[in-house]
Parts: sequence; structure tokens; C-alpha cells
Amino acid sequence: MTQDGSGRLYGSASSSAGAGTIEQGAVEGTGISFTIGWSFGSRGRYVGSLGPDRRLSGTAYDLTIPSSQATWISDRTF
Repeated sequence: MTQDGSGRLYGSASSSAGAGTIEQGAVEGTGISFTIGWSFGSRGRYVGSLGPDRRLSGTAYDLTIPSSQATWISDRTF
């Protein structure tokens, strides 16, 4: 994930179920929120923050089925 000079987030993601692309997102302080469009047709909303270990982590939900929730953590540091 990268943030350009205008504040736009872009990048890709992967999971055991497939690959995805960041569609939109925002960073405010140590907080982050973004939407990923997944190759298997789902779209997820991710909300989290930067932890003391310099990894991003938080919660996510499927935009079609909001009751379908999960936790997530980045595999790289920022």
C-alpha cells in the first residue's frame, strides 16, 4: 500500500481466497480506512490503525454482507 502526494491510497492485497485492489482509502493520523475489490467478486471495508510494532491492523466487513466480519493485520511494517 502506498499513499501518493494528493493523499490517495493505492496498491494490492492478497488473501488465501484471492487477490484484490484498493479502490479508495484515507489516512488520518495513525488511523486508516480503505475498500478493497476482490478478484472473487466481493468488496470489503477495512478500518484500522498503525500499532507500536509499525504494522497496520484492524477489522473488516463485506460490503454486501456487513455481518460477515474479520480481523486483519499487514504482513509488512510502515
